[in-house]
Amino acid sequence: MSKDAALTIRIPGDLKRRLSERARRERRSLSAQVEIELERALTKEPAVSSRGEPFLGRYARSRAPTDDDIRVVRRLLWGNVPRP
Repeated sequence: MSKDAALTIRIPGDLKRRLSERARRERRSLSAQVEIELERALTKEPAVSSRGEPFLGRYARSRAPTDDDIRVVRRLLWGNVPRP
């Protein structure tokens, strides 16, 4: 693959340190390591809900709640609301 584009970014010092350590362990340049990590991140299949919608953040590997799950939670919440 030819390298015909440059990218300049700012990252936290700790992240650069960890990338540099991994590059050293894997006997790569920092630039090559960043390229490998980006390729790995972009080729992973995103997690999707039962309806095919992608999840985000900390819930990426979570199961989407079903309609029955929502009914149970609604019943629990409304069961504790005082009635006038």
